[in-house]
Amino acid sequence: MSAQGNAGAGAEGAAGPGMVIAIDGPSGSGKSSTSKGVAAARGFAYLDTGAMYRAMTWWMMHHQVDVGDAEAVATAASRPVITMGTDPSAPTVQVDGTDVAQAIRTQEVTSGVSAVSAVPAVRERLVAMQRDTIARARRESGGIVVEGRDITTVVAPDAAVKIYLTASAEARAARRSKEVRTDDVEATKRALALRDRLDSSREDSPLTQTEDALELETSGLGLQEVIDIVVGLADEAADGAQAQAAAQ
Repeated sequence: MSAQGNAGAGAEGAAGPGMVIAIDGPSGSGKSSTSKGVAAARGFAYLDTGAMYRAMTWWMMHHQVDVGDAEAVATAASRPVITMGTDPSAPTVQVDGTDVAQAIRTQEVTSGVSAVSAVPAVRERLVAMQRDTIARARRESGGIVVEGRDITTVVAPDAAVKIYLTASAEARAARRSKEVRTDDVEATKRALALRDRLDSSREDSPLTQTEDALELETSGLGLQEVIDIVVGLADEAADGAQAQAAAQ
């Protein structure tokens, strides 16, 4: 299962027969592990939209585009070919045919991704790719779990299940430090706080929780517990849809 896009990628929206599970939340809240686990449990596709913005940022840096220059980033935004593997057991990220799954997790990319993701031209292109991937997965995989920061608000506002995943600052910093392989948890905590401020204050698609999204605090929960909660919500949504269809 994969999603690929270049300039002018189509956006089919969220129409289709399959289920969409949308999981938003700040960095380090457990979105990736939860989303992959839920997708595997349900037999769905999986899409990490944050990795797409990181891939775009990596490309900009690799090609010496100043990520702080919004105009330069916008001009170059149509150039990279970003390909996302949507198999939850082995998700992949490629840019122009190069595997960047590890490269996009460096501190350098992390420090630049907020600036790049705030550029409207970048968001327009990647959101179109994300919607196209959702539509294809609904047709071909029966459904998809999509994680990010604007899935419930912008990318898939009609998702059957909407979750806002969060955790304490300490838990988030510990998780992210493990992910990027650093022992400086306090520095990671400060970096996450800065990322939160940038993501929440940007004009285009800020990080926010919708009224119909369930807030799920994961600090005191094990990963499997969180996965089971979301799978349970998906089962309830599926049962409700079937009951509604039967009543019509």
